[in-house]
Amino acid sequence: MNNQKNELKEKMSNNENDIINIKNKKIEELKLRILKNKKKINDIQLRKLAEIENIKKKTETKIKEIKRLKMKEFFENIIPVVDSFEDLLNLSHSLNLQEKPFIEGIKLTSESLLKMMFKFGIKIEGKEKDIFNPQIHDSISTKISNETRPNCIISVYKKGFSFNTEILRKAKVIVSKN
Repeated sequence: MNNQKNELKEKMSNNENDIINIKNKKIEELKLRILKNKKKINDIQLRKLAEIENIKKKTETKIKEIKRLKMKEFFENIIPVVDSFEDLLNLSHSLNLQEKPFIEGIKLTSESLLKMMFKFGIKIEGKEKDIFNPQIHDSISTKISNETRPNCIISVYKKGFSFNTEILRKAKVIVSKN
């Protein structure tokens, strides 16, 4: 009987050990699954963060392009105002009115407007004695000139303007020829 008790105890002990081993195995499997899921979640988070960064970069690029286009549009619309100031100042000079205070005010306003445009990247294209470049100049006429090298600008009829690398308006010029 004692022997049977010992056998029974041993079987129970073996069963308990088997159950504990099975539970431990289950726990290890669950820990592995949890670890795999944590890695998956981390991977998904990293991909989503990268996606958000890409969206931010694309948005910033689009915003910069929209700003550039709007500035270009603004300057294209302001160039005729600059022309009007210049025409008015030329007329006042030909009528000998340049000393009048209101003409001085117009001159200062024109200069301020040009300074503001330069500050934002506008450049004047077409200066006397520059070499003629059909990408930035429109030749409205040619003249024979001994004072200027051939294919150089003798005089500027209307200033040209560029914004960064884009030509807003080509300069209207008279070019020398042999």
